[in-house]
Amino acid sequence: MLIAQILLPDASSFDRKSQALDAAMLAGRRDLVLTTFEGAVEAGAAIAHVYGPPGFFLPSGFNIPYVAAGPPRGRRFSWREPVAPRVIVSPLDNLPEAVDETYFDHRASGDATPARTPKVVGAFGRHREGVLSMVELTLARIHRFRDDVDWLLFDRAPAPADLSLVDAWVDPAISETDYDGFVAEASVAGKVVVASRLAINVKRLDKGMSGFLVPPRDPNELAHAILAALFKSEVALKKIEAARQTAGKFRARQRVRLLETIYDSVLNP
Repeated sequence: MLIAQILLPDASSFDRKSQALDAAMLAGRRDLVLTTFEGAVEAGAAIAHVYGPPGFFLPSGFNIPYVAAGPPRGRRFSWREPVAPRVIVSPLDNLPEAVDETYFDHRASGDATPARTPKVVGAFGRHREGVLSMVELTLARIHRFRDDVDWLLFDRAPAPADLSLVDAWVDPAISETDYDGFVAEASVAGKVVVASRLAINVKRLDKGMSGFLVPPRDPNELAHAILAALFKSEVALKKIEAARQTAGKFRARQRVRLLETIYDSVLNP
């Protein structure tokens, strides 16, 4: 059985991470090919997994069973409805998020905030959804109270070594469809996390037990939570310990087991 992985051009960092992890875990267990819609048909794939946002265009003539994050849009210049995916796979529904094992291997230990000045806050500074504006507004508010806090913005997925450079990790996302905060990676690596209270982050941070959750689009609350994460070590350490105890939910092997079950259910309904 050949599985075609289709990575859409507008796939997010979260989608790209998921595809890479799935490919690594499925290698040797299933036959895989990373290709396009047309390539999947030409290769004779039995099933396709589409990585990218819902609302993509499904090419005419694509009749392979597939799973995706959501249904596609109608085809251009056509009255026909697009073929819906057999299964919608989403970290908010039936497919857990996974984190590369290297983040588990680089867990921080000791104090929540190492003795260094200034304190460093890390974030993934994607250029969309007003994230950079939230960072600027929040930093301005922090500097009303402290002058010993800096931001380190990454324009790529933070590696485990990158996370060792920060004292806290922040996801200031403002959109429910923005999964690109790398909250799971930072949490697994042992960093105290402050994140917007989006559905994905509520799930990642166990409803606030393993991290600080703040209202989205609220730089004042975000600033106060960051200061608590950095300078109230007794609170931050409790969050870190809770994250350590629940980190197993991000193991890639759990995701791939369920993913294989989903593939088999699509092919043998």
